Amino acid sequence: MNSPTAPIIETPEIAEHRRAVKARPRDARSHAMLGLALLRAGRLEEGVESLKRALTIAPAMTTLHGVLAPALHDLGRRKEAIEAYRRALRVAPKDADLHKGLADVLRQEGQHEAAAASAARAAELAGGDAAVQLSLAVARFAHKEYAEAAAAFERVLSLQPEHLEARLDLGRTYVQLQRPEDAARCFEQVLAREPGRLDATVGLGKSLRDLDKKKEAREVYQRALERHPDDAMVLAELGTCLQELGELETARAILERCIELAEPDENVLRSLGLCHFEMGDWEQARDCWQRAMDMAPSPLSHSSLLFLLSHSLSDAQALTAEHFRYGELWETPLLPLRRPHPNPRDPQRPIRVGFVSPDLHSHAVAQFISPVFALLKDSQSVQTHVYYNNRIDDDTTKLLRSFVPRWRSIIDLDDEEAERLIREDGIDILIDLAGHSALNRLTLFARKPAPVQASWIGYAGTTGLKAMDYYLCDQFYLPEGRYDEQFSEKIVRMPLIAPFLPHAAAPEVSPLPALKNGYMTFGSFHRSNKISREVIALWSKLLRATPDSKMLLGGLSGREQNMLRWFEEEGIARERLILRERTTMGHYLAQHADVDICFSPFPYTGATTVCHALWMGVPTLTTIGPTNPSHAALGYLAHLGLSSFLADDDATFVNLGVFLSQNLPTLAALRAGMRERFTSSVVGYPGVVAAGLELALRKMWVQWCEGKAPEHLRVRLSELSPE
Repeated sequence: MNSPTAPIIETPEIAEHRRAVKARPRDARSHAMLGLALLRAGRLEEGVESLKRALTIAPAMTTLHGVLAPALHDLGRRKEAIEAYRRALRVAPKDADLHKGLADVLRQEGQHEAAAASAARAAELAGGDAAVQLSLAVARFAHKEYAEAAAAFERVLSLQPEHLEARLDLGRTYVQLQRPEDAARCFEQVLAREPGRLDATVGLGKSLRDLDKKKEAREVYQRALERHPDDAMVLAELGTCLQELGELETARAILERCIELAEPDENVLRSLGLCHFEMGDWEQARDCWQRAMDMAPSPLSHSSLLFLLSHSLSDAQALTAEHFRYGELWETPLLPLRRPHPNPRDPQRPIRVGFVSPDLHSHAVAQFISPVFALLKDSQSVQTHVYYNNRIDDDTTKLLRSFVPRWRSIIDLDDEEAERLIREDGIDILIDLAGHSALNRLTLFARKPAPVQASWIGYAGTTGLKAMDYYLCDQFYLPEGRYDEQFSEKIVRMPLIAPFLPHAAAPEVSPLPALKNGYMTFGSFHRSNKISREVIALWSKLLRATPDSKMLLGGLSGREQNMLRWFEEEGIARERLILRERTTMGHYLAQHADVDICFSPFPYTGATTVCHALWMGVPTLTTIGPTNPSHAALGYLAHLGLSSFLADDDATFVNLGVFLSQNLPTLAALRAGMRERFTSSVVGYPGVVAAGLELALRKMWVQWCEGKAPEHLRVRLSELSPE
C-alpha cells in the first residue's frame, strides 16, 4: 500500500464513487467502494474515514475491518489497527494474513507476548509463507525467545535463501544465543553480498570479539573505516576493540574522535572511561563513567562507577555516600517485591548456604574460595549451593563444581527467575562474592531472596544495600570500630577473612637479589589500572631516596609510555626501570626472584598480588588510608607478623624503604623464612577459615531464628573446634 504522504490523485474511479455517495449518502456500499478506491490511490486518511462511515451505517459489513486494519497500521494509528484486526479475526479466524498483521502491530506496540502468539497462529495456518515465518521470527526475537526466533529465521531462509534481512537477523539472534561462530558466518554471508554494509560489519566484529579473535575484529573494523572514515558507529566499535586489545592510546584517540563526530552513547563513554582507567587517568575515567550513568542510569553502570571510585577516591565520606546512594536508587524501588521467608526457624538444623558469583573460574576469587569449598563439601552443618553468573567453564570451574553438590547457572535468568530458583532451593543464607565488580547480581540481593544475606571477598567495600545483612572479614581487614560507618552491613569478624591457595606453578623462593646485584630492586605486579600518577609520585620519592635502586614493573599491558612519562616527570631515569609484559602464571611468579621488596598501590591495595609475593618470599611495603580498600593488603601482612611494612603516610613509606635497603641481612633472612611463616600462620590453614565461616554462619542464622536484627558479630579462634 502506498505511503500516507503519496501525492493526491483524483482518479475517474474515485470521482465516480464520490458521485454515488453524494447521490446516496446513507448507502454503506457506496461509502465502502469510495474508501477502497481512495486506499488504492494512496489516500489513506480519506479512505479510512470512508470505510468507517460505511461501518457506522452498516455494522454488519464486518469484512471491511480486514481492509481497515492495515490502513490504520500504515497511518501509525496502531491502537485502532489492533482493534480492527481483532474485529476482522472474529469474522475470519483462519485468515493467516490477519494474524500476521495483528502480530506486526502488536510487536510495534511493545506487546511482545501477544505478538508472538498471533504470529504463531499465522504460522500454523500458513507455515510455508516466508513473510509469515519472518513475522513469527521477529516477534519471537522481540519477546526474547531467541531459540524459537532462530528456528523461524532458519525456516524463512529455507523458503527464500537470498533473503538478506532474514540472514542478518539470524546472525543477531545467534549473538543472543551465545553462538558467535554461527553469528559470524551469517554476517560474513551478508557482507559477501553487500561488502560495505555497516550493520553486518559491526555484527561480524562483535562476533569475532566474542570468539576472542580481537585482532581479526580489528581488521574488520579498519576495513569498514576505510570506506566510512567519519562513521561514528565504526569508530566506536574499533575504539572499543582496541581498548580490549590494550592499545589504549590509539583507542582513546579513536573514541574521542567518535565523540567529536556524534553525540556519544553510554557505551562509547564507558569504553573511553575504561581507557582512562587502565591508563591511570582516574579523574577522566570518573568523568566518562559519571556521564554514562547520567545518560543511561542502570545498576550495573552505577556499580562500574563505584568500582572505579573504590580504586581512586581517598575521601571516605564521599565514597561511602555514593555506595549508599546505590542502595537508595536501585534497592528502594524493589522493596514492594519482597516476600516473607517460610524457612523453618530451627537454629540447630543444617543451614542451606548459597554463594552467588561470576568469578568461579581462573580468577583471583577462586584462589581464595577453592579451599573453603573443598572443606565444606563434607560438612554436616552447612549444605553448599552455588549460583554461577558466568558462561566461562574452565578447569578451575570444573574443580570448584566437583566440590559443590548443588551448582546452578543463573547467567540466563533475570532477577525474578533467579529469586524463584533460590527460594525453591530453600536457601537460608545467601552470600555475594562479587560486590560491585563486573557481572554482579546485587539487584537480585536487593529483592531479599533469602532470609539472611552477606557479602564476602570479591569486593573491598560495602554493597550499600540494606538487604545485605552482613559483611564477612577479619579483625585486621576491618579493625573494630575503624570502618564500621562505611558499611550498610553489620560486620562479622572471623579469625581470617579467607585462605590463600598458592599456585602449583610457583617455583622455590630465591635468594635476596640485592645481595648479588649490589642494589635494591623494588617491584610491582599489580594491575596497571591501580597505578595512578599519585602512586608513581610516592614510589618515586623512595627511588630518589635510594639513588642506586631500580624498579621492576610487571604485568604491563599497553600503557608503558604513560608510566614512563610519569617517572620521567618525577626525575627517575629510564634505565632504572625494568618493564615486564603480562605473562603466564609460572613466569609471573618466577619474576619475583628479581625483586627485593614489592610496592602496593593506593587507595586500593588489593590482596591477591600481595599473597603471591609473600609466597615467593617478597614482603610488600604499603600505605593505609581512610577508606576500607586501603586495608586489603594489611590483613595478610599482619597475619604473617609483618605489620612493620605498613605506612600511615608518605614520609613513613619512604623511611621504611630506606631502612630496609640498609638492612639486607635482615631482609634476606625474612625472605628465606617467608614460606614457613606463611604456612605456620593462620593463612596457611584453610580449615580455620572453613570452621570460622561455619560458626559465623551459625551465629548469623541463630540471630534470624530468634527474630533478632543483624548485629556486629565476632568469631574468635578460641571458639573453633580443635578438629
